[in-house]
Amino acid sequence: MNLLAVFAHPDDESFTCGGTLAKAAKKGHSVHLICATRGEEGEIIHPDIDPEPYPKGDARGKLRTKELNATCEALEINPPIWLDHHDSGFPIEVGMNNPRAFMNQDVIALERQLLPLIADLKPDVMITFDPHGGYPHIDHITIHRAAIAAFWSAGSVVQPAPKRIFYPARSLETLREMKAKSTSTTMADVDPELYGVSEDSLAAVIDIRDFAEQKKEAIMAHRSQFGTREKIQGMLEGRPAMLEQELFVLGGLRGSFPEMPVDDLFAKL
Repeated sequence: MNLLAVFAHPDDESFTCGGTLAKAAKKGHSVHLICATRGEEGEIIHPDIDPEPYPKGDARGKLRTKELNATCEALEINPPIWLDHHDSGFPIEVGMNNPRAFMNQDVIALERQLLPLIADLKPDVMITFDPHGGYPHIDHITIHRAAIAAFWSAGSVVQPAPKRIFYPARSLETLREMKAKSTSTTMADVDPELYGVSEDSLAAVIDIRDFAEQKKEAIMAHRSQFGTREKIQGMLEGRPAMLEQELFVLGGLRGSFPEMPVDDLFAKL
């Protein structure tokens, strides 16, 4: 069977569902990743990477392209497919001043860009961001809107059409704990009561313990964004559940679904 993940930036895939992607590939499923941008506006925080040769824009995108290629190798999935839009950056004013920014693209045009890829890859299952975007980044919300629209219109371009689309999720308790510990500006606007999900909302709980090392290497491949191996290791040690299981809610469905939660995105297909 075929699994297609659709995200906005390099690194979105690793934290949200890297273990699930690796597990699906190990089981023999064909796993593809579509990335809308090359992360052209990402900050470089690794002390050994000189940002001067990689100014924000296309040059930084080339650096992050290499990182996502390495991530896909670590997860043993197919190389990434690029939509080649421009990272909108953060805060939102960065993207507002950039006509190439992903946030400024017409969502129907993005849907039409995705549909031929869906027709070619023929996914049985898709993964993308939830309606909140995982956290408040406009590119995450934009790719959610395009991907969920393409999921529903895919029946017009390919049969059988994708059967399920899932959104990676974090529990209410996890987000409350992260919010309490975090000093990140990213988490400042994340209200756990809105962005977290209750236990009875979970459609899939995927055990990824056997794929923890692959997920870890996938995250570490994004070294420009997350720093040294030691720093990433420390972050992961503070969030052990991240390497144990990945949670999903159901965003759309064609056909029936087993009793929730399942332990396999392809359960009973």
